[in-house]
Amino acid sequence: MNLGKWGERRAARYLEDKGFVVLQTNFRCRVGEIDIVAREGADLVFAEVKTRADLLYGLPCEAVTEQKQKQLARVAEVYLTTHSRAPRIAAARPRFDVIEILIRGGRAWIRHIREAF
Repeated sequence: MNLGKWGERRAARYLEDKGFVVLQTNFRCRVGEIDIVAREGADLVFAEVKTRADLLYGLPCEAVTEQKQKQLARVAEVYLTTHSRAPRIAAARPRFDVIEILIRGGRAWIRHIREAF
């Protein structure tokens, strides 16, 4: 398993441990992909996960550029449209979070950025 997929699985477990209900992982459509779709109370959370083993290219969250944010918003629109009949989706408030995971010293450091954009 590559580092990115490992990070996505770790992030999903992290969210579940925090009380989120993970609805879907790796939602794909013609526009792109969202790593995790989850519920937290009345919020429908679209989470982008970035995992790094070093800081050579900056913090993991810095990879979520403005262009990436726009793409994630378009993917979320597709998700909302295709799942609009589900009551738990239709009544939810959409939110975009970023979960960054940094592997240092054999340990995974997780930072959850709520309402990242």
